[in-house]
Amino acid sequence: MNLRISVGWILLVFVHCGLWTAAEKAVELANSHLLPPGGYRRLMNLNAEEYPRDCSEIFHQSEENASDGLYVIQPAEEPIGVYCNMQDGGWTVIQHITANSTVDFDRTWQDYKYGFGLVNDNYWLGNEYMHQLTSSPTLYKLRVKLVDLNAQVKWGEYEPFHIEDETSQYRIRLGLYKGNAGDALCQDTEAYLHDNQRFTTKDRDNDNYFQNCAKLEYNGIPGGGWWYDACAGANLNRRNVIYWQQDCNKTHMCKYAWMMVKPVDHSQDCSKICPPLKDEL
Repeated sequence: MNLRISVGWILLVFVHCGLWTAAEKAVELANSHLLPPGGYRRLMNLNAEEYPRDCSEIFHQSEENASDGLYVIQPAEEPIGVYCNMQDGGWTVIQHITANSTVDFDRTWQDYKYGFGLVNDNYWLGNEYMHQLTSSPTLYKLRVKLVDLNAQVKWGEYEPFHIEDETSQYRIRLGLYKGNAGDALCQDTEAYLHDNQRFTTKDRDNDNYFQNCAKLEYNGIPGGGWWYDACAGANLNRRNVIYWQQDCNKTHMCKYAWMMVKPVDHSQDCSKICPPLKDEL
């Protein structure tokens, strides 16, 4: 009797593993390197017939009942895995950092292009996937969420938000701002303007400073990749100090930061209402 039960359990395990293996082979994510151990099993819509373009689409299809977690989306030809913030309304998380994170943000251009870290933890989704997400006829907006050591939450939104392609060095384009945090990307209170800047990494210098801003260190930690001016009024990729002008800095420390995107309105057509892009610097 015990032998039969043991054989039954073994067969069940083989069948279960076989099903997951088949599912993993059927869906090859372009950014599978960002999945945590057992990541395919944690993708909440892995077996969907069609994958949505972003987390907002999942949120609305679920009648606003979807849970936070890992999902498959398909903003372009290849599907990718992302973390969806559903409790705030269906945002696709493109960056998350914890102060003094064990994830190293001092990375190369190639790392920032395709992403690093783990999507359920500290990570950078990848400039290429950010470009794909924000390059549809639908306008997207960016939300930055900051939490300090006293658990005080600050936020800011830019509408619209767009990342250009690699030939333009993943230049960032930002629209109107609202929020209770300072406008650290567009308001040049510290003589730095991040809007319209190209992306810089330690091995590709596109900033407006005589040195590479990504290499400049604070307490031995380099700045990491970012859309620097000459250099920064904000930088959410410096591992030891999350920087957002007066809201997060070395004297007012923040513990967490997120960057998230969602459509402004799925019915809006960018070709009809987008403002003209600014002249390149």
